[in-house]
Amino acid sequence: MRVSFVRHRGRRDHVFVTRSDGSVAAWAFPSYGDDLPHDLSHLVIEEALGIARGFWGMVDAGMNVAPIDDQSTLVRDGKPLIEDPDTDFSDLKRAEQAVAFFGPVGHVWSELGFDPSEETILSIQDHLDELRREWRRLDDGGAIIIDYCGQTG
Repeated sequence: MRVSFVRHRGRRDHVFVTRSDGSVAAWAFPSYGDDLPHDLSHLVIEEALGIARGFWGMVDAGMNVAPIDDQSTLVRDGKPLIEDPDTDFSDLKRAEQAVAFFGPVGHVWSELGFDPSEETILSIQDHLDELRREWRRLDDGGAIIIDYCGQTG
């Protein structure tokens, strides 16, 4: 899957996705200014920790993102995914927690069901720092493009 995060200074930023199956998706999100977009942090952390059905795994599987009640929401066929009682959100919840609590705090990681090595944690942090610097340097309309491999298990 190829994901482009496009910065628009002073207005909403955008994400453009070409999924593994060739289908496409796009959405706007409120600007984070010089801070790294939340969804970009998700992509890096989910891939590094092997989270198969987190936010990006669901997007690659065909879910879309739509604004509902002023929040970006995963949807299928125009309906919020949260309304589907058969959807397993366990990886998405773990991904959200990992993004929120990212840092070398061992007890937090184990509580989330992860056991990343110190090397993995430092690698993720270095990658996020590098992307943050790149995001800050982008001109209006500039993009960070990432090929996301996802996970199979």
